[in-house]
Amino acid sequence: MRLLEGKVQHYEWGGHVFIPSLLGRSGKARKPHAEYWLGAHPKAPAMVRTNRGWTPLTEIAPDLPYLLKVLDAREMLSIQAHPSLARARRGFAAENAAGIPRSADARNYKDANHKPEVHVALTPFWMLNGFRPWPQIQDLLARAPELHPLRRAKSLKALVRRVLTMPAPGEMLAPLLDRLRKQGAAGKEVPEYWVLRAANAFPNAANDRGLFFIFLLNLVVLKPGEGTYQPPGVLHAYLEGSTVELMANSDNVLRAGLTTKHVDTAELLRTISYESGFPPILRGEPAGRGIRVYRTPSREFELSRIQVAPGARRRREARGPAILLLAEGSATVGGIALRRGQAVFARDEKYWIEAGASGVELFEAAVPSP
Repeated sequence: MRLLEGKVQHYEWGGHVFIPSLLGRSGKARKPHAEYWLGAHPKAPAMVRTNRGWTPLTEIAPDLPYLLKVLDAREMLSIQAHPSLARARRGFAAENAAGIPRSADARNYKDANHKPEVHVALTPFWMLNGFRPWPQIQDLLARAPELHPLRRAKSLKALVRRVLTMPAPGEMLAPLLDRLRKQGAAGKEVPEYWVLRAANAFPNAANDRGLFFIFLLNLVVLKPGEGTYQPPGVLHAYLEGSTVELMANSDNVLRAGLTTKHVDTAELLRTISYESGFPPILRGEPAGRGIRVYRTPSREFELSRIQVAPGARRRREARGPAILLLAEGSATVGGIALRRGQAVFARDEKYWIEAGASGVELFEAAVPSP
């Protein structure tokens, strides 16, 4: 059992309070704290305390198959999908062969891995996830007169292709935004609210195709303790809130809009899954007293939420590499005293969790049992 210290990512959409507070840093941060990475990704490896001092986790566990994050969305993230493993391998090899530097803005594939992901909300959490049922999409398009031309599409796939390839999206979006700004939107439960919010956040929103997808994708709000799973190809976007996220160890993202970054329309169209319907809400399966496991089809990772009553103890076993993040309270884990926001790394060992006076909540990232 070893103390683990992650790396903060200062993306513009991040908050200034939640992650600094989690990490015990008082006051409002000047730079946005968007994500806190706990893993062995070469972009930002966590550090492990060893007898030699602080050592990158890439040296201790170079084969770690997952990446654990805490994410705090103050502003909306890009609408995006992640590739399958086969597509990531082909794309990474093709971009290497073409001589595109890995740091290039126009590069799609930073590595050769896929990026399925599961997350569990820490606060009320708003997101877009997967396509709405086709009748709902038609009803929403009918509600917006500026979008009526899109109703001529005969299928979801044809509609998405038209949205991503139309030469002048502003011809529809500019009058839509003008009308919505005049009449306003009722609240967060309707897509028009998020369209207006995106228009205020993105300088070129009147030409950003991401606004169309706010009408096409399911609008989901999660309570703390609830989550969703994003398999390859599913379009999604985090809109507001804080969450714990666990994914395959990759940084591959294909964007569809609400971004100033590179959008590869042709590759995105080859990646998108056109399945529709409201996504399953994960609440975790009971796996012992105070333990819920958020199971997914992934072979790389499994996320568990562990709650221990004040002063109580729990016996746990790490089969393979495991990361434990203390989300609330104070505890001794494997003999190491932890405060809120601290984490430990374990591998193939049994240990005790001993809760402090207020009880604890931990999140455990691990490899699924065979």
